Amino acid sequence: MLAWLVAAVVIALGSAGIVGGLDHLPTTGARPELTYAADREIAPGLDAATADLRTLSDQVDALAGQGRGALTALVARDATSLQAAISAGETQISTIAASARALRERLAALPGLDAAAAARFGPATLARYATLAAALPAVDALDDDWARLAAGSVPAIELTEHLAAHDRIAGQAVQQGAAGNYAAAIRTLADAQAELASARKVRDQLATRIDTSTLDTWIDRNATYDTAVGDLWAAVLASPTRVTAKVRAAAQREQTARANLPGDTRALVVILGDVARGGLNQAVIAIEEARGRLLDALAAAAAQAAPGASPALD
Repeated sequence: MLAWLVAAVVIALGSAGIVGGLDHLPTTGARPELTYAADREIAPGLDAATADLRTLSDQVDALAGQGRGALTALVARDATSLQAAISAGETQISTIAASARALRERLAALPGLDAAAAARFGPATLARYATLAAALPAVDALDDDWARLAAGSVPAIELTEHLAAHDRIAGQAVQQGAAGNYAAAIRTLADAQAELASARKVRDQLATRIDTSTLDTWIDRNATYDTAVGDLWAAVLASPTRVTAKVRAAAQREQTARANLPGDTRALVVILGDVARGGLNQAVIAIEEARGRLLDALAAAAAQAAPGASPALD
């Protein structure tokens, strides 16, 4: 009887132990003791891929800076700096493409990531790999984004150069006219007017994408003044010793046209801002969004690789 009682107690205690063990079974189905070796084996490769992603993120950050520099140069009417930023960005795009290709190849070469990976690796390892792989599409469209930025910059550069050239040449003509060299002033003014005509052609290209009303006003007022001052010089040449009614009328038109000229370059800032909105801003925003996605992926990958995130044996 005593032996039977002892046996019953032993069985009861054993059953309690089994139940206690069942209380601690993982609810996710993960078996870290089964995936530990594979997780340890693939970790260095994931570390290297994370470093590659960090490099890629830095490269996209540099591209974003070049994009912002292009916009700054555009608004400042600095065609030289604008072209330099565009060229630097094109080189950077090639660097980014090479880095993205290398990261894809590294991820593809990691061992064991096949259809049976879910049974071989722990959830943190799989999540980390998925995070790294999902970050790559962020840079796929950067080539097109930068091409759009460059394409938008071409008319902007041309417009800036023509308007700047007009102002410079027209200023020379005015100096010649002030010195009494009216014939030379008229010839020089014709060169300035040619630059304004070229600016109108660029305006026609931009009109399909942006509001050119400010640009139209700028060109029209400068063209009106060029015509008025040219007519005045021609009238003076026709009557060098006497102020005729024609000379007085031409002088009045010149004064009115001069009063309507923009007093500073603020209107040009608005014009170039319109050009930027025609494509440059969108391209820079797209690059910034890609940069943000890469930074988010880096933060997630770091969290997934943190102590306690990877499976480990107790």
